[in-house]
Amino acid sequence: MKEVKCACKGTFLDKFIQPAILTALMDGPLHGFSILKKLNADGLLSGDPDPTGLYRTLKKMEAAGLLSSDWEMGENRKPRRIYEITGDGRDCLGTWRATLRAYQQDIASLIGKINEKIPSDAPCGCCCSKGEQPV
Repeated sequence: MKEVKCACKGTFLDKFIQPAILTALMDGPLHGFSILKKLNADGLLSGDPDPTGLYRTLKKMEAAGLLSSDWEMGENRKPRRIYEITGDGRDCLGTWRATLRAYQQDIASLIGKINEKIPSDAPCGCCCSKGEQPV
């Protein structure tokens, strides 16, 4: 059965890729594919991020001034764009830290309330467990 992308599985949390990218680039400049590998290796994102979506996000982040990029030319390979975090990107990452801490508290409270309402071993009955498209 094909995996259904459903909000209840967290597949629509695409904004979390932004702080993950900024965190990855704090160690130094990287090209797009290396960013993707680092996100996976460092456990900064679960699942399998879409490379096309990653490049689209990098472009938006650069337009917003969070990243800068330059072309790296190689003798035996195609040129590739190298991304680097900017000062505004570092400031943004600090804001993300505060935002994620607040989310963490809200999520813990929400999980507690869900646990009060639904036993932990209760099966999921939403559209994604039935192979249906989400509403």
